[in-house]
Amino acid sequence: MIPDIHTWTADFEKELQKCFGSRLWFFGLQGSYARGEANTTSDIDAVVILNTADSATLEDYRRLLDKNPCRELLCGFVAGRKELFCWEKADLLQLYLDTVPVYGSLEELKNLFSRDDIRRSVLTGACNVYHGCLHNFLHGRNTGMLAGLYKQACFTVRMKHYLENGEYIPSMAGLETAPAGAISSGDRKILETRRLLATRHSVPEIQNNELSFDAFSNLLREWAEETINTYGP
Repeated sequence: MIPDIHTWTADFEKELQKCFGSRLWFFGLQGSYARGEANTTSDIDAVVILNTADSATLEDYRRLLDKNPCRELLCGFVAGRKELFCWEKADLLQLYLDTVPVYGSLEELKNLFSRDDIRRSVLTGACNVYHGCLHNFLHGRNTGMLAGLYKQACFTVRMKHYLENGEYIPSMAGLETAPAGAISSGDRKILETRRLLATRHSVPEIQNNELSFDAFSNLLREWAEETINTYGP
């Protein structure tokens, strides 16, 4: 449990600078803490970009993590600077948009992205949801997994909104309260269902009711199909 994310972030930045000095190029936060949606069990998604990420440097970072009092919550993205700039653009876009900087800046990445990179990010997100949804429907039959897929779909809704409107809304609450017409009715239904499943996926009438599970699965599958067909090549 983190008593205060701002205190933790400041302390972690000091430790990174002490360990790496000029080898540290960037440090920021992703995930629920970056979006202002964290709770006491949320992971800390730390983005750390180093000038190089060779074996010795990664060992140094692992030792730094192992000494951190919040070690069990720590995860995130680590890379060398050169590799970062060669990253698949549709994937790199999500990192750029989602990361709140603490030390350094990712603004050098801004001009790397085209409209087609954004479209491919939407398409990739929808394809991953589609695959996960069918697998879970046929094999897993897991309501918790379904809730996770709805959350994943909402990230794709966010990228669709960015593609179509030029506005990136970081939080789920911001998407849900977007003006009428800014979010399509199909996308809004996904957002609403994500919230329902996030709060009720362990409730017996949903977890044990196959009709309910199938209905939620089919809604998500149909949304993913439509998105794939709309944004595919």
